[in-house]
Amino acid sequence: MDKLSSLKRKKAMRNLCYIFCTAIILSLVATQAYAVESYGKPEDPLVAEVLGMQIRTKNPDEMQYVIMQKLFQEYELQNKIEANPEDIDHYIANLDQFMLEDRKRNDARRVEVEQQLKDVSLPAEQTEQLQSELAALESLHKYSLREERENKQNPEDVLKGKRTVAKAFITQWMVNKALYQQYGGRIIFQQSGPEPLDARKEYLKEQQKKGAFTILEKSFEPPFWEYFVTDSKHSFYKQGSEEERRAFDNPFGLQKQ
Repeated sequence: MDKLSSLKRKKAMRNLCYIFCTAIILSLVATQAYAVESYGKPEDPLVAEVLGMQIRTKNPDEMQYVIMQKLFQEYELQNKIEANPEDIDHYIANLDQFMLEDRKRNDARRVEVEQQLKDVSLPAEQTEQLQSELAALESLHKYSLREERENKQNPEDVLKGKRTVAKAFITQWMVNKALYQQYGGRIIFQQSGPEPLDARKEYLKEQQKKGAFTILEKSFEPPFWEYFVTDSKHSFYKQGSEEERRAFDNPFGLQKQ
């Protein structure tokens, strides 16, 4: 693995802490959407329909989210895509190991910065930069200690949460890989890993043509597709590169250390 790929992998792994909480919230929202035939508040306008479910909202982003969650879940079911327990265990072990090593690096750097700040001859600008860095490192250290205490107090709940998120990440990667193999196209970098942008767009266009979803509020149509047609929003894998070819070899959490 080259230095650039390594840095991208490290950045993605660090982002998993933030995405961990987000994914749980989104999975709960999605579950509520599938449990009923109408999504949203009764007083909100009917803006779309997807697989027989009405969507009521004033927010085009919310409409897009519900449509995509519903359709990609259907794709997952139709293609019998499911994360196996072994991969989930491996993912959690890799992530735990990465976070442990990252915490050690941060702690070592915190001690180093504290020592550097003892030098009274440092320029004011450098001192200010080091103080800012130290504040961030101390915040991370406090967060790690608090997280460690919570893990010891509720180990079963923590593990259950990790397994839920690991399953969601692996399943998402499997869906993206299957879409890419089916439709091809360009791949973009995302916090959770590679995303087949063009393949996802083609699948959605195909489903719209089949009548799987209909956007009734026409002013919501452009915002729905904006993400897929605005290249400036994304960072693309270089087409034809080795990195692009191997993009879906393994999800980040299952890569060999």
